[in-house]
Amino acid sequence: MAKSKKSVRKTTKKSTRQPAKKIKIVTETKTRAVTIAMPAAEPVGTPANTTLDTLYIVNASSNDVTLEVNAGAAGQTSDMTVRLDNDIIVENLAGDFQEKAIGANNQLNGKKLSIVATIADTSGETNLTSLTIHLKGGVTPVVFPLAKTVDNDGESADYLCLIEFFKP
Repeated sequence: MAKSKKSVRKTTKKSTRQPAKKIKIVTETKTRAVTIAMPAAEPVGTPANTTLDTLYIVNASSNDVTLEVNAGAAGQTSDMTVRLDNDIIVENLAGDFQEKAIGANNQLNGKKLSIVATIADTSGETNLTSLTIHLKGGVTPVVFPLAKTVDNDGESADYLCLIEFFKP
């Protein structure tokens, strides 16, 4: 019995797909960033911000750098300790830390400022706690607002802030 050969016809479709475009992706890696400003209050639905780890840029001048810390709004109580390296600037302060010179630009390079505060919500109006740090006298004045809403009246929030002075 003879086998018949069937012709197989191949069809080739032309592709309508465009060739891929080459793109260049540029990324920049930074180990630390300087924060200039943040929102003054905690927006609804965002996580609390009670920590800060940043740089503050100083220069070679002998101009003083000043620090001011506002601990909470009306009706909130606080307990705050401020240190520059191992030196205590103030310990167990209840209330705001009034503006004070903490050193000259040319003496602060490489030093670390730490601010540790516990803020209790003793206000019946809101459960929002806050801590606002003001630094002036370096290259640029900065404000670092931090905030956390506690769940119940009378609860407290712990704040930890580390600021390293840096001269580029």
